[in-house]
Amino acid sequence: MSLFFQLFAGVAIDEMDTFPLVPLGCWLFPLGIYLLVFGFRLGREKQNGYFAIVRYGFIQKWWKHFFLRNLLNGGFTAVCLLTLFQVIDLFALHMFTGNLQEIAVIFILWTVHAMTLSALFLFLETLRIQQLIPAGLLLFEGLTFLGGFHFRKSARFMFGAWGMYVQSNLYEDRYGFSMISVMIVQVTIIIACYRLGSYVLKGREMKGG
Repeated sequence: MSLFFQLFAGVAIDEMDTFPLVPLGCWLFPLGIYLLVFGFRLGREKQNGYFAIVRYGFIQKWWKHFFLRNLLNGGFTAVCLLTLFQVIDLFALHMFTGNLQEIAVIFILWTVHAMTLSALFLFLETLRIQQLIPAGLLLFEGLTFLGGFHFRKSARFMFGAWGMYVQSNLYEDRYGFSMISVMIVQVTIIIACYRLGSYVLKGREMKGG
């Protein structure tokens, strides 16, 4: 199995008969890199946050631009990370991941899942708990996946499995999640994070804090 598939395809159902420590670690590893890079870029941007708010005039207008810009940057970062490991497979390890359809689906699922984590990251930033966010999101990812590990029939409803190609119905007929349904739910989560963040910031602005 190629490195790309091990890191980005997820934990297969047939690897869940015993505790999937190594496969889950492989899944969380690139997500951890992604969250650290996203958090680092976010921290650098927030250093100029006050001047940006002054330029936009209203904190909600700033939030809209801040949220959308970083969400798109997160998607770009995810694609770059996926591409990097695909290149490593092809040119350093001389391994081909699989057919082009599988690669495309992995790219789409992982990128949308990463962007959903980014939206959660951005919302949690408004609650002023910055230091705990990357570890908290990674823990949330792992725990929700393990919920599906212990209760197999509920695996398709677990957030931690939604970025995994091998947990989708395109790979696993019996227990796999519907790719379209998961995409809709994750887009809904992204929208909810934007709305909730706007509400929190509006309340803080009204209180003068």
